[in-house]
Amino acid sequence: MRVVVLSAPSLAHAFPMVPLAWAFRSAGHEVVFVAGGDALAVANAGLPVLDALPGRTTSDMLTEFMHDMPEFYGPRGDDPLQEQNAQKPYHVAAWDRYVDPHVQLAEQVRPDLVIYDAIFGVGAIVAARLGIPAIAHSIALARYSPELLRDLPGGVSLRRYGVQLPEGIPTVDIAPPSLVEGPPGEFAMRYVPYNGGSVLPPWLLSSPERPRIAVSFGSLAATRQLTRYVDQIASVAAEVEAEFVVTLGEHSASAPDDLPPNVRITRWLPLHALLRTCAAAIHHGGGTSLTCCALGIPQLVLAGPETAGEAELLQARGVAHVLQNVEQALDAAAIREVLYDDKLHRAAAEVRDEIADLPTPSELLPQLVQLVDPH
Repeated sequence: MRVVVLSAPSLAHAFPMVPLAWAFRSAGHEVVFVAGGDALAVANAGLPVLDALPGRTTSDMLTEFMHDMPEFYGPRGDDPLQEQNAQKPYHVAAWDRYVDPHVQLAEQVRPDLVIYDAIFGVGAIVAARLGIPAIAHSIALARYSPELLRDLPGGVSLRRYGVQLPEGIPTVDIAPPSLVEGPPGEFAMRYVPYNGGSVLPPWLLSSPERPRIAVSFGSLAATRQLTRYVDQIASVAAEVEAEFVVTLGEHSASAPDDLPPNVRITRWLPLHALLRTCAAAIHHGGGTSLTCCALGIPQLVLAGPETAGEAELLQARGVAHVLQNVEQALDAAAIREVLYDDKLHRAAAEVRDEIADLPTPSELLPQLVQLVDPH
């Protein structure tokens, strides 16, 4: 069987889809990713990739996205989750400018099955045009139902192609039932952290002498925003009996020189490898949240407008403390609370065990294959 995997052009969208692609490949099926921007890094996972957007960067596309949907990146009100839900159809529609080249390449693959990023409805178009099954794949806690594609504005791409939303597209959820937003999808699958591969530094293999805290701000944070966050961490780190490991990726060269001795700046590291040595994590939300959950790591989320809704879900489940105003609220007391809050640690362990009890991608595979061949 030939499977095409369609991801929105972002690492945060593509990486969560790699474990299921591996499962299909390990079972002997042919798998091809169609992606763009920094999502092309899935090639490093040993998977063939077709570039739908040559010459384009994810940063460029994010700028366009912010232009199309400024309200998604603006201040949130008293109910960020409700606001996020109201914006979902517009969020889906904003990807329309990138749909056509993905459709063209996916159809050239001549797949038997489409697996697509639930936020990026291009997979439903390919399935409708080729008359083949499709599976929506969630990438985080927020639920993007295929039904968002049925009406405008979410269905703008399908209307443009003159096709109807195929009936009965199932969703594979990677968020555990106690965290997923809304009713669960048809298939619940264990979240397997994939953050790329790397040669690990020797210090990561040694047990830290004091509690280690991972600090990560994602792959797309602006340099000015990173500088502000690092300065904030540096200003309070000396007051906390812990080691801070700040992963800045390509921005590590711009880190300040006068850091406290308990702050280590690194280039990019596979997050799951770092977190296994940590007692807590400080991050911006997004895909980092599920990796923390899978490893049972208590979280301090510095929520921005685009992650405020999911941060609310994490806080409601008790696995994270959330700060909306970083400059005023990120202090030594907030960090110590995450390190030593027994309720937070218990909830994190519960969610870790809940995720571990879900079927792995390989265990779920026979049910998904039956969508193509019911015999």
